[in-house]
Amino acid sequence: MPGPRFAFTKILVNDLPAQFDFYSTVFGRVERTRYEFDDRPDALAEIIMTSPDGAEQSLVLLHYKNRPAPAPGSAVIGFEVQGLDDVVRRAAAAGATVTQQPTTMADIGIRVAFVADPEGHVLELFERL
Repeated sequence: MPGPRFAFTKILVNDLPAQFDFYSTVFGRVERTRYEFDDRPDALAEIIMTSPDGAEQSLVLLHYKNRPAPAPGSAVIGFEVQGLDDVVRRAAAAGATVTQQPTTMADIGIRVAFVADPEGHVLELFERL
């Protein structure tokens, strides 16, 4: 087996169905697996999402049933996209707050924008020039 590789990003959310809808609508993520663990002191539910072809790393939405998620903003989740302006519009229409409109950074060969998902998690969206 080759060395370690990045496998997933997990974010803790309060409203699992709404967050699932957001990431499905804006980024085309699909459900790979769903788990519910009610037989433990810290009951939880999570949805493991991936690209439609299953080739990309996973985004895991984790919801603790008996406690709120921590305050968002302590991590930045990055998505490489095509059609940045359209993705930003879809994100806003799906409930995101646009915190930085698309900006060209020619010196590093990208366009970048930042949005906060409906619960406030920071997303960096970029496309290569």
